[in-house]
Amino acid sequence: MTVGPMGESVGLVGGRYRLIRDLGQGGFGHTYLAEDSNRFNELCVLKEFVPQVTDPALLQKAKHLFEREAGVLYQINHPQIPRFRELLRGEVGDQGRLFLVQDYVEGPTYQERLETRLRGGQRFSEPEVTQLLAQLLPVLDYLHGIGVIHRDIAPDNLILRNADGLPVLIDFGGVKQLATQLVQQQQGLPENPTRLGKAGYAPAEQLDGGAIGPS
Repeated sequence: MTVGPMGESVGLVGGRYRLIRDLGQGGFGHTYLAEDSNRFNELCVLKEFVPQVTDPALLQKAKHLFEREAGVLYQINHPQIPRFRELLRGEVGDQGRLFLVQDYVEGPTYQERLETRLRGGQRFSEPEVTQLLAQLLPVLDYLHGIGVIHRDIAPDNLILRNADGLPVLIDFGGVKQLATQLVQQQQGLPENPTRLGKAGYAPAEQLDGGAIGPS
C-alpha cells in the first residue's frame, strides 16, 4: 500500500503500478512517480487527467478521446522523448481516474535550471542556448516528419536528463487539449477553443486563434 495525494492509502493502480510519491500537480490532476510491478519495479510516471471523474459516461468518453490521442503518442519513438507505455483507468481511493503512463526521466526541468540561475543573478549563456537548440531541433524535425506538433515547447516541458545531459521533451499539447475539453464538459461549461502554449514561447497565431504549424 502507498499513500495518495490526500493521505489516503491506495493499492496498485491498474493492478500494476505502485505510487511512490507525488511529482507535482497541474490543472488536470497529479503526476506520480511509480514502480511498475510487472517490470521488476522499474520507475515510471503516471500522469493523471480529469481528476475525480464520477460520471461513468464522461469517464468512458474521456477514455475514448485519450485512446485516440494515444494512437499518436504510440507512434513516437525517439530517445529524447519519454516512451509512452499505456493509457489506463485506475482507482485512487474510491474515485475512478484516467492515467497516461510513460517512462521516467530523472533530471531538472529547464525552468528549474533557469530559476536557479536567476536567483544567482545569472542567465544561460549564448553558447548554452546554441547547444540546447542544436540538441533539440533534430527532435522537432523528427516529430514534424511524422506529422506531430508539440504545441507547448517551453522550459518547464524540457528536462535535462541526468544520464546523458541531453534535453528531453515532455507533455504534448494534444493531450492537454482533450483534458481541457473534458473538464469543461464535466463542469457544464461551454466548450471554448483551447488555447495552448505560454506567452513568450508560443507564437502569436497559436495563442490568439489556436493555429499551429511546424514553424
